[in-house]
Amino acid sequence: MARFLRYTTFQPGELEGELKALALKNGVVADVPNAWDVRRHNPLHHRWHDCAILYPDGTSGTCHYTRQGPKWHIFRYQYGGDQLPYAYHMDELGRDATSIEALAQEKAAVAFEYAICEEQRLAKRIQPPQGRKGDPAKYQIPIKRLKLVAGKYALCAPLADKLLPAAFGLYDTMEQANTAWQERGNPTLVIAIACRWTRRWERLRFNALEKVATVASTNAG
Repeated sequence: MARFLRYTTFQPGELEGELKALALKNGVVADVPNAWDVRRHNPLHHRWHDCAILYPDGTSGTCHYTRQGPKWHIFRYQYGGDQLPYAYHMDELGRDATSIEALAQEKAAVAFEYAICEEQRLAKRIQPPQGRKGDPAKYQIPIKRLKLVAGKYALCAPLADKLLPAAFGLYDTMEQANTAWQERGNPTLVIAIACRWTRRWERLRFNALEKVATVASTNAG
């Protein structure tokens, strides 16, 4: 005859944890808003919500929010045709759309800052990102020079299909470059970054200050 414990004592919260683990194992998640549509992310069910957001540079985009648990929330952002680095929230969050969308908008600025850092990191790499490659016909910066300037910013003047750095020096951070750009007050200059794998000065994709100022100047004109 099989023997079983007649009584089992659980520590506070232990029983709830066991039941939740069992629910997850069987594809049932109770810790989600009942009003949302369920979408299956194999092997578990997670709740998600999409909303429109506005980035610091004035560009509109979309946030894809996924609730992984009570204190585990992931925000994925679409910027144009690209996806920005993820932003996370590891704390309690209301289950209503208003709370989620408010935090999604707040985290959009965080994801945008992550994208700035990632853009500078990739510019310092000698190997191109997957699926891309430099064009030898467009090389601009000598290899020896690249070792010194890759990932640095400069104020540049557009000339044909190139950006030529002005004689104002180089900047280690975007904040320094933005300050210099504001001080010059020359709308014909742009802030560019020295990219090692393209061997060129490249126009920045993520820079809220320059884009907002340029749009404002255009509208004023």
